[in-house]
Amino acid sequence: MHNKRFSGILLTMFSLAMITSCNKDYYTVGIELLDEQFQNLKSETFPVFSYQESLERVQTNNLSNVHLGVFNDEVFGNTNSSFISQLDVFSLQTFGEYNQAQEIEGSPTDIRAINEEEELTAVYLDLPFFNNINDSDGDGVIDIYDSDPQNIESDSDSDGLSDIIEFQAGTNPLSNDSDNDGILDPDDTDSSSYNVEQQVYEIDSVYGNRNAEFDLKVYELTYYLSSLDPANNFESSKEYFSDDDFYEQGYYGKTLHDDRVSLNFEEIPVLYTVDDPTTDPDELTQVNYFETPRLRIPLDIKFFQRTVMNLEGSETLVNQANFNNFFKGLIVRAENFSDDLYMMLDILNARIVLEYDYNSYNSNGTIDDVSDDTIDRKKASNVIPLGGVTINIYDHENFDQKILAEVNSSADNIPSGKIYLNGSKFISKLKLFSNDNSISDELRSFMSKDVLINEANIVLHLDEDINTSSSSVLPERLYMYSYDNGNPIEDYNKDFSIDFSPTAVNSNKFRFGGLLQYDSNNKPTSYKFNITNHVSNIVRYDSLNIDLGLTTMSNIDDVFTLKNGYLPNQKKISLPSSSLSFPFPVALYGSSPSQANLSKRLKLEVLYTEY
Repeated sequence: MHNKRFSGILLTMFSLAMITSCNKDYYTVGIELLDEQFQNLKSETFPVFSYQESLERVQTNNLSNVHLGVFNDEVFGNTNSSFISQLDVFSLQTFGEYNQAQEIEGSPTDIRAINEEEELTAVYLDLPFFNNINDSDGDGVIDIYDSDPQNIESDSDSDGLSDIIEFQAGTNPLSNDSDNDGILDPDDTDSSSYNVEQQVYEIDSVYGNRNAEFDLKVYELTYYLSSLDPANNFESSKEYFSDDDFYEQGYYGKTLHDDRVSLNFEEIPVLYTVDDPTTDPDELTQVNYFETPRLRIPLDIKFFQRTVMNLEGSETLVNQANFNNFFKGLIVRAENFSDDLYMMLDILNARIVLEYDYNSYNSNGTIDDVSDDTIDRKKASNVIPLGGVTINIYDHENFDQKILAEVNSSADNIPSGKIYLNGSKFISKLKLFSNDNSISDELRSFMSKDVLINEANIVLHLDEDINTSSSSVLPERLYMYSYDNGNPIEDYNKDFSIDFSPTAVNSNKFRFGGLLQYDSNNKPTSYKFNITNHVSNIVRYDSLNIDLGLTTMSNIDDVFTLKNGYLPNQKKISLPSSSLSFPFPVALYGSSPSQANLSKRLKLEVLYTEY
């Protein structure tokens, strides 16, 4: 009987915990089951000591995106980014219809196996933009263009037909004349010339002046990028760093592209490569499908004819290792911007596109009669994904000397007045309660009490004198972790909260926090962390009061992949890789701000009940 009653209580508490876990506001789990002695909630603040650190270099091979562009800030200086990548020829064996051996040797049973004489007509480097296609109501119109993203019956082009009806009918919900024939959609009986494959996109991760022009340059890499570390007898992966600029070191060969460009966010139409002679019109002039918006960069055709196309069937293309020894990769750089423009590009879908003509044997439908056979030139294409080793190159220069002053003071164990964060260059180290991890008098007094810690928060206030009023390039999230090993703290691991909004990005683990906070005027003000479990372990269970790291964060769900970073004294530290994927900085008040800003001082706020 007692066991059943105890099980019922546990079930009740578990149910309450599950209910509150779905609510972003904080409630103390199960407190209504406790005695009245716990109803008097108290608060106490403790000091947090911040120390500024500057990263000499960070490991940037194989991040989730590549960066290209320039960003200038009065305090954080200039950030110039480029990248290097190998090519992945794992699936590249045959051009045309037959492999090279079949072309050379022919076939006693297949007269069509001839010398195809493949000749490149175009070569492109495709670097796709990230894009947002969130469609909350599923009506075929993404939220940014939907007149009412929560109403499936909305009519975004005001033509009298709802978005969902047009989507189902194959007309354009964003145009009242889908096929541009002068007849509005409600009255048009034939809109078949409108290609339903066309889409509109919300381009993401492109910052600055999107109309800026710049010089885009692509070079052949002449430095061999080993995936395994020769210094460790090839038993571990080789690390590459943000300062491994092999272009500046002279490891470049043929210039494959050098031209002034600007961005185009339109879809790229891809035509059919084969025409059906029994139908009109000529399919070779018709759109087969559309590629998503991207940087499409024409490359040197003769170079790829010689180094790829003419090597069909050779040992060079037989495996990845052979090809990497022969064609070591690409260097992609951007220079001479007319205005600030910074792009994060989708490296996982980046590729080289090879378009070519080749000979094809045409029996004209009479297999047994060769008198009417012809040799035709056909069109085809192959792709080579970018893959293997990719490296982001970050060049940070001309940052304000007051950041360096904070770095130097912190090295002498003097807490910083400001906190400067930029995942690939600046991080902060935080110490709770004391500046040497010892048990302070305040902490000792607090530990002597019988307390239940209901909530423990750290709030970091934005320095409004440094950060602009616009939050367009402020990090939407910061991340706090174990400084010594880069691992998450317990509050991260025990937070299973999920933001189910279809437009949510980087917003899970919202109890743990680190999200940018806004005031009633939608002005960004601060970041807040809930570290209740971490503080409780220190106060109640004598857990080690470890140093905490603070950095920017681009993906709160990916914190277990760690990269190495080096401080100026060559001390090695571990960093979450997602902190290196967001380029923009933020300035915060630290533990010893000026007298005028003492109210925004970094501190730990603890809410507790005493029993």
